[in-house]
Amino acid sequence: MTQREATRLEAVRQETARRDAARDRDLKAARTLALARRVDGGAERARATFPYLVCACGEDRFGLALERVARVLPGRAATPVPGADPMVEGLVALSGRIVGVVGLARALGRTAPDPAEGGHLVLLRGEPPVALAVDRAIGIVRTGRGGAEPGSPAESPLGNGTASDYVPAADGHPDFVIVDPSPLLRRLMP
Repeated sequence: MTQREATRLEAVRQETARRDAARDRDLKAARTLALARRVDGGAERARATFPYLVCACGEDRFGLALERVARVLPGRAATPVPGADPMVEGLVALSGRIVGVVGLARALGRTAPDPAEGGHLVLLRGEPPVALAVDRAIGIVRTGRGGAEPGSPAESPLGNGTASDYVPAADGHPDFVIVDPSPLLRRLMP
């Protein structure tokens, strides 16, 4: 074996040892987390989780129960409706249907830029067809937060009937406020 081959073999051994040490460290960290989550003598408490579509409106993030979401579409300009509530951005045609577009940030009393093309439209399930205009649909997060099952008549811990809970950032997902769009839509369509 030449000096060059011996040096190369030693470099491969060192790299393998470094990767093994990193893998062992990650495995120990995962075991530590699993042990920390144990409750009642090793039995893990089962906790229901629910999926939420997390959307950005300006610097705020809101979660909508995924069961309420029919589709997420690229944003588009809406035709204004004269005399409509300021939270109504207008109307758009989707798949041959006229859909009302409500700006989520404005509906929640947050400052929002003037409606413009871009962002996303979150089409909600139900009739009449309504889409929420958001700056960006970030993704889906499953969480056990939110108290009761989405859509259930549980009390709102945040007290305003629209925002029901705050979900702190964890496990790589952003923090957000869980929002029920039903009270917003009831204000528009009594």
